[in-house]
Amino acid sequence: MNLQLSLIIRIILTAFICLVANAAYVLYHNDQQAKQQAIETADRIENEIQTQLQRIYDGHDHSTSFPDAKLWQNINGLPGSCIQFESLSNSRQRFICNEEAAINQSWPSWFGTLYQQFFTPDYQAKRKVVFFALSFGTIVVTLNKQSEISSAWTNLRGLMGLTFMTVLALATLVYITVSRILKPAQLIVNGLEKMREGQLDTRIASFEVNEWRRTSDAINQLAISQQQVMAENQQLALKLMNAQEEEHRYIARELHDEFGQCLAGINAINSSINQTAKQQCPDLVEESDKVSEITRHMMDVLRSLLTRLRPAEVDDFGLTSSLKKLVASWNNRTHGETLYQLTITGNIEQLVEPFPVNIYRIIQECLTNIAKHAQASKASITIDYQANSSFQLIISDDGIATETTILDNQMGMGLIGIRERVSALAGQLEITSQSGSGMTILITLPIHTYEQPS
Repeated sequence: MNLQLSLIIRIILTAFICLVANAAYVLYHNDQQAKQQAIETADRIENEIQTQLQRIYDGHDHSTSFPDAKLWQNINGLPGSCIQFESLSNSRQRFICNEEAAINQSWPSWFGTLYQQFFTPDYQAKRKVVFFALSFGTIVVTLNKQSEISSAWTNLRGLMGLTFMTVLALATLVYITVSRILKPAQLIVNGLEKMREGQLDTRIASFEVNEWRRTSDAINQLAISQQQVMAENQQLALKLMNAQEEEHRYIARELHDEFGQCLAGINAINSSINQTAKQQCPDLVEESDKVSEITRHMMDVLRSLLTRLRPAEVDDFGLTSSLKKLVASWNNRTHGETLYQLTITGNIEQLVEPFPVNIYRIIQECLTNIAKHAQASKASITIDYQANSSFQLIISDDGIATETTILDNQMGMGLIGIRERVSALAGQLEITSQSGSGMTILITLPIHTYEQPS
């Protein structure tokens, strides 16, 4: 849940609680006000009757009507309320109601029921009329139930309308304000997402709010430090790869000069022995042939080892010829079970060290993985080189290997080595796979940003 929605929900919940509290207060105040007016009406009528009794006692009032209901008409009671004088004698009974048009029920039934559960809309205010210790009767002021419920509902509905408009205005204001305040947060998240994808040159703009500005500055400083660390790691990885290639070159040279010459000498001596044996000791010819066979096998193993240690074709004949020879060798090994195709766009002979050897190593490792694990019928190697700009390598097959299975076997170790080489060259590696459709490896190397490590 985002902050905007969370704040709006909290505002609505708070407003609902306030509405319930205010509604309870309004209804309570409405009930108390009606009761107070009924009490005040009863008090005023009592005073009028007391005044009339005093006038009669003093001989100033010769009216035959007691109590005189005409005196009550000037008292403005609550709408629909009734005033009754209960006397000990039936001749003195009086009853008058504050006439009001019939009240249509505008409130829901549940409200009327609920209101009557907590309040007394038909409340009665009573006052006894006593003059010189003589009781003349009781004044009863009765509230109109429908009028009181209608008044309470009107007040409550007004409160609800006001609360709704207030909450709506407040929620809108909060949404707009928070949107403006949190806009930098989305920009920061977008910048962090780009950095997570490897775009460490991304920078977050400065903001007016101090807190956001400090956050963006800290993230930018972190990105700069990460760039420096990545650059140092790339330089170190390149140095390690160069040292490794130099070591491979040295071992290959030593094997060629020492072990290769020894095998050549053994083969020459064995040929001489074979010729002599044919003339003087035919029984040794078979053993001599076995020695020749073993020597040839050792020479083949040595050539294969020298190729893996340091492909001489890359140094002697160039990257294009080396890759063509590599693809042709894999086509010969598979005897048509897997068809390897090579497509090159651009003059890759312009690439400088350490690109040629590393590109050859990457393709070599990928083809080895395809042959061992993919069970593919087709495999393609596509190279697109833009001079002094970028280098793109796409290796795809239609085998069974997927991204979820590459780490379950030795293929994962090969991909780790490929990833290390690509990272050292400041490139990007993307692996996509789909069950039944094989796997595709996309490698992009920024040739123009490469710097040879010192």
